[in-house]
This record gives sequence, C-alpha cells and structure tokens, in this order.
Amino acid sequence: MTPHFALFETFTWWARLSTAQQFFYAIGIVAGLVTIIMALLALIGLDHHDTDIAHGDHLEGSSLLSVKPITGFFLGFGWAGGIALDNGLSLTVASLIAFGSGTVLMLFFAWLIRTIYSLRTDGTRQINNAIGAIGTVYVTLPPGRAAGGQINVTVGGRLETLPALNAALRSVPSGEKVKVVGIIDTNTVLVEPLA
Repeated sequence: MTPHFALFETFTWWARLSTAQQFFYAIGIVAGLVTIIMALLALIGLDHHDTDIAHGDHLEGSSLLSVKPITGFFLGFGWAGGIALDNGLSLTVASLIAFGSGTVLMLFFAWLIRTIYSLRTDGTRQINNAIGAIGTVYVTLPPGRAAGGQINVTVGGRLETLPALNAALRSVPSGEKVKVVGIIDTNTVLVEPLA
C-alpha cells in the first residue's frame, strides 16, 4: 500500500462518517496525539510537573483535574463513542458509553501516575529515619556527648558512617552496639549503648 493510497483511504473513511462519528473520533484522535506527545516528552525527560487545572498545584499529574487524566478522559470518550456509533448504537447510548469509558480511563490514568510517582525516591539521606536504628560503634564514643565518635548504621537501606554523640556517662568502645535516640543536626546522631 502506497502512502498516497493510505492517505486517500483515510480521507474516504472520514468522509463516510456521520457528523456525530466525526465528533467522537476527532476528540479521540486529538487526545491520542496529545497522549503520544506527552509520552515522548516523558521519555526524553521533558515532562515537567503537571499542573492541577482547578487549583494550580503541582500534583505530578495524579489529580483528576490535571492534564494527563483529563487527556485520558477525552481519549476514552472519543474512541468509545465513535466505536459505539460504528456498532449501530443510538447517539444517546453512545454518549453514555463514551462518558463512562472516559471516566474509567481518567481514573486509571490518575491511579497509574500516582502509583508511578510513589515509586520515586530522591536518593538523599533522611537522617530522621535513623531514629530507633541499631548501629555499631566505629570510632570510640567519648562520654557525656563529647564529639569525636562515629557509628555505622543503616539509614534508608544504606550503611552509613555518621558522627555520633554518646548520651551515656561512660565511653562506648569500637564494636559495641548502640541505639540512635535522637538527631543533633543534619549529619550527627545521639546514641546510647544497648548494654
């Protein structure tokens, strides 16, 4: 099939459609093109924050009133309505099917986007996650919150070496287990010996 013949067939197909079918298919085709463009932009990293149309909040596309789910609504609405009319259903029934299909696709897009973004991590250490963790003294901890000691502790799934202050009145030697009981600053923890 030559490109000219394919283009001719497309125009012939479009001309045979009723006005209602053209309406539904036009919405579906435009929404499909927008979806493809957004997917291509996402692949090359140009899909910055999606904006909630109602409030202007940056919700990463997971709100029902953001661009991606609304595009999903029109994608489902257009194609389902056109296909329903192709199958001989009345305009009223086709409209109901289109609205239902669009709503389902919009909810699916919002759920999918929310699920995908929940899997993201920024990779930065969250030292607050260390509270309650059990670590091992790496460099002996002087007594009475004096500086100079370090511990090895798992924070966010990674083994970290952190400066630590000792809450006990005795020094804690290297190799002894300690529990993180507080945060001193963005890099230093407060610990107490387990024994």
